[in-house]
Amino acid sequence: MTKDSRHHAHTVCRAVAKSRRKTRQAATADLWSMSDEDVEATLLEAEKLRAQADALALRLVAEADRRHAGERAGATDTASWWANRTRQERRVAKGRARLAESLDRHSPTSAALVEGAISAEHARVITSCVDRLPEDLEDPTVPARAEQHLLDEAAHLDPKTLAVLAKHVLTVVAPEIGEARDARALEREEREARAAAWLTMCPDGRGSVRGKFSIPELHAAMLHKTLLAYAAPKHQAATKDPDPDAAEEIERRPSPERMGDAFCELLERLPTDRLPKVGGLNATVVVTLDLDSLMGGLAPGVLDDGRVISAATARRLACEAGLIPAVLGSRSELLDLGRKTRLFSGAQRRGLNLTQPTCTAEGCDWPAHLCHAHHDEPWSHGGKSDLANARNLCPRHHARIHDPAFETTHLPGGKVAFHRRT
Repeated sequence: MTKDSRHHAHTVCRAVAKSRRKTRQAATADLWSMSDEDVEATLLEAEKLRAQADALALRLVAEADRRHAGERAGATDTASWWANRTRQERRVAKGRARLAESLDRHSPTSAALVEGAISAEHARVITSCVDRLPEDLEDPTVPARAEQHLLDEAAHLDPKTLAVLAKHVLTVVAPEIGEARDARALEREEREARAAAWLTMCPDGRGSVRGKFSIPELHAAMLHKTLLAYAAPKHQAATKDPDPDAAEEIERRPSPERMGDAFCELLERLPTDRLPKVGGLNATVVVTLDLDSLMGGLAPGVLDDGRVISAATARRLACEAGLIPAVLGSRSELLDLGRKTRLFSGAQRRGLNLTQPTCTAEGCDWPAHLCHAHHDEPWSHGGKSDLANARNLCPRHHARIHDPAFETTHLPGGKVAFHRRT
């Protein structure tokens, strides 16, 4: 830019160029001679400067869009052209362009950003909230009052907290209609969150399982509070028996690792007698361990789904949890009930699951804990509720074994096969 061109440049061009020079000088200046008060005050002023620079950039991108800058450059749109020229992520640039367009319709928020009184994130929260207000409001002043209320709150709230308040702004500025609308919206949000809840678990092949989940806020709060209790310093000191040198570490805010350890402890301490039943048993993981390993050997324990855990872990669980021997019956749990009852007992189901870890239909790998216990000789025909007369069948094959349209063949090894009768 030549001297003549600078002299005739637009006020905005000269202001940006001068601001960049001055800011560059300030950013490279020595700061050691500044007083503590000056450092703190200037830091706050620098944040206001950042907001004002954002305000100018947003006004400019809105103007560039009105002039079809992207189209003239051969880009898809102005935001894409802007992202490419400034090396922004296209997603970020498009979001900023949408905010710029919205600020054109919200003068008070735009003015606050120009003054540096709010940040661009505050402005995004405010404009999004006002734009989402119902269009059928009888009082036309409600949007303006909502915008001003949020601007007042933005003076002492961060954008995340402001967004929470913004969800209920109608209740504040128009309670005669806001409470009912907010209640309906909250109920709908909760229903959708519960319906959209999901969880994935994926073994990594190295002894760990990684997962992700999405749950409603209520259940997230319940889980978080429970994990904090397990991760709390007092609980850690009481259960982990840390070295004195590690006491300071425990007093720190719970780390992701501590929260992960707390999650494992929570799962180990779930009251299995109060869990829903799966396949006639409480949702309890059964560990099979031979006596030598229980007494100090090295052979691993086997979970009921076929995976293994170390003998040391199995012994620890045996000390802390109710031990169910693999050879059932040693604790007065009857394995054979004869004709005393039609349904198999929990002890029998556990014993059956150990010997028949999957559905006994040929080719079916449905896990035992989801199977039904079937009488080979029907109870109605005098069959006993004994293990010798029991087999695991998944719900589909249990229905098929009772279906007269199919013939059942007992195979060597205890499996059964089904063939449609002709």
